[in-house]
Amino acid sequence: MQGVFLLTTYYLLLTTYCLYAAVVNKAIAKVNDDVILQSDYDEAINPVISQIQKTYGEVMSQEDMDKKIAEVRKELLDQMIDQKLLLQEAKKKDIKVSKREVEDGMETVKDRFKRKDGKIVTAVEADAEFNSELKKQNLTIAKFRDKLREDIMVNKLIEDGVVRKVTPPTADELKSYYEKNRDKIDEPEKVSVRHILIRVEKNASTKEKSQALNKIKEVQQKLKKGEDFAKLAQQYSEDPGSRKTGGVLGFIVRGMMVKNFEDTAFKTPVGEISDYFETEFGYHILKVDKKEAKQKRSFEEVKVNLEKYLLAEKRQEEYEKYIKNLRDKANISSDIK
Repeated sequence: MQGVFLLTTYYLLLTTYCLYAAVVNKAIAKVNDDVILQSDYDEAINPVISQIQKTYGEVMSQEDMDKKIAEVRKELLDQMIDQKLLLQEAKKKDIKVSKREVEDGMETVKDRFKRKDGKIVTAVEADAEFNSELKKQNLTIAKFRDKLREDIMVNKLIEDGVVRKVTPPTADELKSYYEKNRDKIDEPEKVSVRHILIRVEKNASTKEKSQALNKIKEVQQKLKKGEDFAKLAQQYSEDPGSRKTGGVLGFIVRGMMVKNFEDTAFKTPVGEISDYFETEFGYHILKVDKKEAKQKRSFEEVKVNLEKYLLAEKRQEEYEKYIKNLRDKANISSDIK
């Protein structure tokens, strides 16, 4: 009887594991004859979601967070589909990659691990860091080489099918773009600010809003008595991105911040501290450290960078056409909308 029980238990565990594995490794998208597995997608998306939550967790509502994550999920799947299409096309064109090219690519990747925190590390430490990263991504050296070979194939495809077909912008195109986009090209007026934020959530109660208002008023009184702005920012500010640096946001230009914040920043004189004011994030007090007036930039000053920018734009347009053509001819289905 005990043997039957153990056998039954083992069978149930095995069945549960198999069902779990089937769910984890189900195909969430089909690209012609290839599939994208749930496990591969999760491996790619989970670190991205963690980074979004870490970066925006304290400054974004749950509703906005969910919306952003949904957008990123869709974008990532589209990228994975595009990568499948490009690799299929590269194989169809029988693009060759030599062992030397793979080894050179391997060395290029390994070079990234030769520095840590700005300092050069030993070869042993660099190899250990490289192998640790492979382990995190569940890759063996052999699998990594295969992946590298495929990446090089795709790069060659893009070089031949996109990059070489795009001609550099002409002198007339450069001049025309410069004349039509002077406002974007000229160095805009900017202001260097630091701030103290007392956060108020969108769904905050009247009591919570009142508490936040009293707190910013308390900070304001301390500033009027001559207390140091940076120290008060470190003590009171609820902006995790600037609190540790004494509220420093650096230079901002119009369009970077919400309107009420930037209007207050640009009208406050250098060295002065604003009255408290409200934005969708809560109550702020800011200090203006420096201002720089708008500076006009001549065509000759921006010509080289403008040429690089317009060439990159033309290549991006050509790449998007190339991908669209592959998608139009492909049989693609997806579980993620």
